[in-house]
Amino acid sequence: MIKYCNECRTFFMDGKDFTYAVRVNSAGYLTRAYYGKKIEHANLSYFNREIVTSFNTGIPGFKKQYATIMQEYSTEYLGDFREPALVPVDERGSRVADLRYAGYYMLPVKPAITGMPTSKGGETLVIRLKDTDTGLAVYLYYTVYEAENIVTRRAVISNGTSGSITLERALSFSEDFYDCDFELMTLWGHHANEKTPEITPLHHGRTTIGNIRGTTSAHHANFTALLRKGTTEEQGEVYSTSLIYSGSHYESVEVDECGRTRVVSGINPESFSWKLASGEEFETPEAVLNYSDEGLGKMTRQYHDFFRANLVNPRWVNERRPVVLNSWEGMHFSFDRDRLFDTIDCLKDSGIELFVLDDGWFGARNNDKAGLGDWVCNETKLPGGLKAIADRCHENGIEFGLWIEPEMVNPDSDLYRAHPDWAIAVPGRDAVPSRNQYVLDFSRKDVVDYIKKAMYDVISTSGASYIKWDMNRPLTENMSYMLPADRQGELQHRYVLGVYELARYLTLEAFPDILFEGCSGGGGRFDGAMLAYFPQIWSSDNTDVDDRTVIQLGTTMVFPMSASSNHVSLSPNIRNGRPSPIATRTNIAYGGTFGYEFDVRKIPESELKGIPAAVEKYHEIDDIVRNGDLYRGTDRTQGNESLISVVSKDKKRAFVVYYQALNPHKMNPVFRIPGLDGKTVYRIKELGLELPGSVLGNLGLGIGRFRNDFGSVLLTLEAVD
Repeated sequence: MIKYCNECRTFFMDGKDFTYAVRVNSAGYLTRAYYGKKIEHANLSYFNREIVTSFNTGIPGFKKQYATIMQEYSTEYLGDFREPALVPVDERGSRVADLRYAGYYMLPVKPAITGMPTSKGGETLVIRLKDTDTGLAVYLYYTVYEAENIVTRRAVISNGTSGSITLERALSFSEDFYDCDFELMTLWGHHANEKTPEITPLHHGRTTIGNIRGTTSAHHANFTALLRKGTTEEQGEVYSTSLIYSGSHYESVEVDECGRTRVVSGINPESFSWKLASGEEFETPEAVLNYSDEGLGKMTRQYHDFFRANLVNPRWVNERRPVVLNSWEGMHFSFDRDRLFDTIDCLKDSGIELFVLDDGWFGARNNDKAGLGDWVCNETKLPGGLKAIADRCHENGIEFGLWIEPEMVNPDSDLYRAHPDWAIAVPGRDAVPSRNQYVLDFSRKDVVDYIKKAMYDVISTSGASYIKWDMNRPLTENMSYMLPADRQGELQHRYVLGVYELARYLTLEAFPDILFEGCSGGGGRFDGAMLAYFPQIWSSDNTDVDDRTVIQLGTTMVFPMSASSNHVSLSPNIRNGRPSPIATRTNIAYGGTFGYEFDVRKIPESELKGIPAAVEKYHEIDDIVRNGDLYRGTDRTQGNESLISVVSKDKKRAFVVYYQALNPHKMNPVFRIPGLDGKTVYRIKELGLELPGSVLGNLGLGIGRFRNDFGSVLLTLEAVD
């Protein structure tokens, strides 16, 4: 709900449990008045935290200083020396933008962003700010999601001047807090170790996150959360932000000399500039601001509900996902048609529902040194082409899936030899390889159009009902043969727009009934924007059970469980050599969209025979994975155990996965089950017990000691009628 108080010049935006209020002050600046637990509407102009500093600049004609303003969209070079959201450079070289309130209007339906994913929404507030001298204008968009306690924000910068303007910085939002009584949570990582939660104290000065790799990256998620000190899973205030964007991003949290906190987020200015001619506009990505007054758990559940209802492709959000076997860990590039046929034949009646042929099926692709870009099946290696593989799958009662990496090219490929200028590179310099490949210049329409046709030709004739889209290197050099010198800073953002255009075309237009899975060397491009096209994303190339408990913890901190693609692989794990029981590998993989990754010639017979029952068990709970509420108990980052409890919306069903890393010589494991209805009696199928939710949530359960390290238990609960 959005209301404007004309007398106090304040906009009130209310969710179920929060109020977000912005006010126009006497000098005409749009300022943050309040953000937090829901309050009654009142004139908030009385509240003024006195800022006591020396040598601040004053606002001409007003008894105010720039440094005291809690700017709703911050600029610099006038006297507010904190982090700016906007830095425009005009033809004179001036970077000054003095943005004052210039009106507002309401839209009944939230408009889309040109060329970028945006969440669906209803009533939207648009506040116009205008520079006092130049005609530069900024439009701030706000949409409230009342049930989820979320407000989304973005900005549109409009060049109303008579000349050109170069944006050196155009972030999605800034927000100010009166105090710094917070800790900062981020999700850091690297390849095969994505999204590890980290909580650190705030300090005076700036803490910056983000990257310039051209993708979201495995190294830093585009997410921050301010936690009131003492916040736990179910207690305390959390102010968090997730950016709906898939390129180089930037997050900064700054505490100034007076103890105020400013948060900004958006496209990383280090790898960005954008030239606006007179009359042109630039649209920033959308940011999702999430307020929780009941700790990190409520924050997570609100994000999950928001993404499922407003961003994940509605064709797939509630669709039962097939249990897949992906070929990569079992075969890598070492396969031919006979080996694929033998594998597919072994899957008959196994419970596995779809076979995915990963890298190595096209061009001269027998290793990672050649063939990328040549999207024609290698029929010497695979006589009869992909159709023969798909037919063999269908004969065995399973579906067929296919791996692609459309954004890349090997120097040893027919495509690169024909079009070397299609790769991102600096003319006259040796190109920088990574994984023996270059990045195609998706800022160019001709390149995107070529790949559109190549992908359409492959997919439409393959017999595939599932596509895994991979992306395996960062952007470097950041130059396009097609952009003039004064626009080279636009390449990375234009590249992301090209990726969205291809993804939109393939997933929503050309093949709406094919399930697409995203991947970027694992979880290197796992973000809200990708969910608009890929309802599930490969969380990590690391399938080790102990590492996965942390990777999946961080991934599902923000994103729905069904978006996290999890596979059971062989033991010992191929990445770190760690052995683990098949039951635990299975139970941990149940915490998302479930599948397998192995060589049928190496899997123990007992494990192969156990797959039908494991798949059947997953399908008992997969509707709760897609639609349920996630509660976290013990946390592997804090100790030896982890526990998740996933509860249906009506509180009548749940499943619990408890995991113990090392087997201590102590008492048997005991754990509580959060999220249940206290008065409901639940039947625990695996233990033959019937107990009230209040008992399970407070006294908990004791189970028998595990025989080995890396033990786990899966429990399914159902309300007793």
